[in-house]
Amino acid sequence: MGEMRELVILEEDLRDHLTERLRLQGSSAQDVEKLGLPFLFASGSELLRTYILAQSEFTASLPDKYRLPQRGYVWYMFSQSVREIRVTSEGMVIKYELLDEYRLPFKQFYL
Repeated sequence: MGEMRELVILEEDLRDHLTERLRLQGSSAQDVEKLGLPFLFASGSELLRTYILAQSEFTASLPDKYRLPQRGYVWYMFSQSVREIRVTSEGMVIKYELLDEYRLPFKQFYL
């Protein structure tokens, strides 16, 4: 097996990232303040998944044969490496292990 890694995401950092990335202003920026990590996680937020992949070293660690531009495919492989997740209103900790091999999804879904 591979190396164990830990990713810590603070809700405040995620909010700042979303406000900047989405170029939110006024009431839209205030709406981001209402979002919480537990909600984003439980709802399967694409914004949260993109942020997690960007903050982790997972994508850079993938062998070339697994690198595809589709985030859903990379998320599928990342989910195989996750060993523990703790989510609170203040932050999130994800422990994941880089693997030597990943199970490929059904071709009809991602390829």
